This record gives sequence, structure tokens and C-alpha cells, in this order.
Amino acid sequence: MPRKLSGRLTFFMVLVSGLSILFAGFFIDRALDRQFSQFLATSQEKRNLQLVQAVKELYEGSDAETVRRQLEILSSAAAVEITIVPPTRMHGRQMAGHMMGRGPGHMRRQTTEEITLPGGEEAVINITPLLSAEALVDEAAFRTAVNKSIFLAALLSLGAALAVSAFFSWGLTRPLNQLLTVVRRVGQGDLEQKVEIKGSDEISFLGREFNEMARNLRKMEEFRIKLTNDLAHELRTPLAGIQAYVEAMHDGVLKPTPQNFGLVREEIERLNLLLTDLQKLAQAEKAVQRKDKVDLTEVTAKLLASLRILAEEKGINLKFIQSAPLYTLGDGRLLKTALQNVLVNAIKYTPAGGTVTVSLKAADKWVSVQISDTGIGIEAQELPLIFERFYRTDLSRSRKTGGTGIGLAITSQIVKAHGGEIDVQSEVGVGSTFTVRLRELSNE
Repeated sequence: MPRKLSGRLTFFMVLVSGLSILFAGFFIDRALDRQFSQFLATSQEKRNLQLVQAVKELYEGSDAETVRRQLEILSSAAAVEITIVPPTRMHGRQMAGHMMGRGPGHMRRQTTEEITLPGGEEAVINITPLLSAEALVDEAAFRTAVNKSIFLAALLSLGAALAVSAFFSWGLTRPLNQLLTVVRRVGQGDLEQKVEIKGSDEISFLGREFNEMARNLRKMEEFRIKLTNDLAHELRTPLAGIQAYVEAMHDGVLKPTPQNFGLVREEIERLNLLLTDLQKLAQAEKAVQRKDKVDLTEVTAKLLASLRILAEEKGINLKFIQSAPLYTLGDGRLLKTALQNVLVNAIKYTPAGGTVTVSLKAADKWVSVQISDTGIGIEAQELPLIFERFYRTDLSRSRKTGGTGIGLAITSQIVKAHGGEIDVQSEVGVGSTFTVRLRELSNE
């Protein structure tokens, strides 16, 4: 199999994985940045509230100079700016903290709250965090370290995605490569090839279907070889007879009398009958082209009427058990041929004084045409073979009666082409019963 498919699969899988990792890394970075900023702001707010409480306590128990010195020490230690502003200098009362600064990385939370100064005067405390250069550097270093970690994780994930994609592509294309190899060999005529694929996915199903197709091709090839051999054998017999008579008359061994020419003509007619039956068989194997409403009762009655003279010449009694009109959908001409082949065989192989009975009945949306005879019967081991091409239960008897050995094969193919079935029951010395079943068509 060309490597392009495997390469494309790997490329697209890595591309999808890379884009997924890129978007995931971007959103993770944004989320971490927001969470970090919120963490800093919350920490600052808590610390500012603690500082406010400390300032309140200073004013409650110290003089003004002590408060001033303690505020300077507290501001320096906490890296904040603490201012006491009289309410008259405030543009409105700011009792809650608010953010100030530029960008998420430089947000500072300022806290304001009212206090009561010694002497009962009210004022407002402003506590503003001071961001030193060192603090900014530390914060930037932290963010850089986080970004590096995300980048390294993305690279590792991309490498893992590449490895997994390559392995998956190899696993996906390997059975396809095996299938392609077998297809090429089968295309070159090696029908014994078989795809060894296990599993229950679509590729495994494709492999099993291909094996089934190859098996059918082998059967068709075996049948073709057998058919060619059988056909050559069947054609050789009348041709050999014709050649023998012609050479004998040419060499003077036989005189060119009307009787001898009549024997040659019989062999030619026999050859023509074989070719006609082969043509019928080829037509029977095709899908049914015409699908008309066929009255099987009428078809059977007309067929029996046309064969009654043949039966009387052999001293055979033809019986037809009449029924109401029964219909099916199909080609009336082909169905007549199918029934005729069975009836002609029944008459041929039933001795004088015997009976051939034909009956029709309908049950469970099927129409059954049953043809029974009191003939010589068929051996049990031969019953599965009688519908094969050129099969004869008795070659000499069949040739004596003029059969080609493919009449029942034609019947079987016609019945199957109509979606029906045919079976036979027989007992040597008692007779045979052939049953043709076809789908019933309602007479409405």
C-alpha cells in the first residue's frame, strides 16, 4: 500500500493533537494568570484588613508621635503606603477596597476604612500596596517559570501524540497493506490466497468479505474447468459418431445410403439439442427480465395437453389433479420450460402402464407444483447430484432416451431465478416426486 495514506494519517493526527495542545496551553496560561492575580489580590486584601485593624489599635492606646513612628515602621515592613485622610478631603466615602494599576500582572488592591481619631474626630485610612522592583521581578520570574512548564508539557504531549499517531497509523494501514498484497496476487490468478485479519472492525469485515469473494471465485473457476471438460466430453460423443460415419462412407466401408445419412442426421440433431439446452441454461442463469402474472394452473394444463400424445405412445397414464387458478409472478415461458423438463423426464423413465400425476396446491403464500411418477426411481446417494450439469444416473439409458444431462439443471436455475425452490424424493423401483415451490401472487 502506498505510504501516502499512513503519512497523511500521521500528519493529520499530529496536526489535530498539536492544535488541541496549543489551545489547551493558551487557556491554561490565561486561567493560571487570572487565578494568580486573584490570589495576590485576595492576599493583599486580607493583609490590608489586618493592617487597618493594627492601625485602629495604635490610635486607641498611643499618642500621636508614637502612632506616626509605628505607622512608618508598619508601612516599611508591609511594603504599603498608609495615609490618614480627613473625611472632608475624600470624594465620597470609600468603605470597600478597590483595584488600581495596569494589567493583570500589576493589579494592586487599595483598602479604605473609617476610623475615629483620639478626640473623637473621624478620618479615613488608605492602605495602598507598594510594588517594588524586586516584587515585580519575582512575579515575572514566577510567570516565566509557569509558561516554561506549560511549553515543556506541550512539547512532551506533542511528542507523545506523534508516537501514538504513528503507531495508530501503522496499525490501521498494516491490514490494508496485507489486503492489497492479497488482492494483487488474486488479480494475477492465484485464487488460493487468503487474508489473515482478526478483529471485528470494518477492516476485518472487509477482509472476511474478500475471503468469501475469493472462495466464490475459486468455486467458479473449478466449475468453469469442470464445465469445460464436461462440455468437451458431451460434444466429442456426437462429433465422433458423425466423423465415424462420414469417414466410413468416404472409405467405402459404408454405402452412402439414406439410412446411413439418417444416422448422421440423428447425431447432428443430438448435437443441436445439446447446444440448444446449453443456450437455455445460460438464459436460465440470468436474472428474470419479465415478471408477469402467471396462471400456473393454466400453464400446467396446456403443458400436459401437449405431452399427452408422447405419454400415450409409451402407454403411460397422465393424471392432472385440477385446482382453482393459482398465480405467481415471473416469466411464463421460462416456468413452462422448467416444468416441461421434469415432466418429460418423468414420462421417459416411467415404464409402460405407469402413471405420471401432476397436482397444484397453495399453502403459506407458496404455490407447489408436484410431479410424481411410478418410474424406475433414483438412488439415494445420487439425489443431491441430479441438478448438476451433465449429471446422469445412467449414461447409456440417458443417451438412449435422447437426454443431454442438463434438463434438470435448467429447471433448477429457472426456479431459483424466480425466488423458488425445487426438491425431489425418490425410491428405486417405486418412483420419484419432484416438487417446485414458487411465491404465490394473490388474484386481486
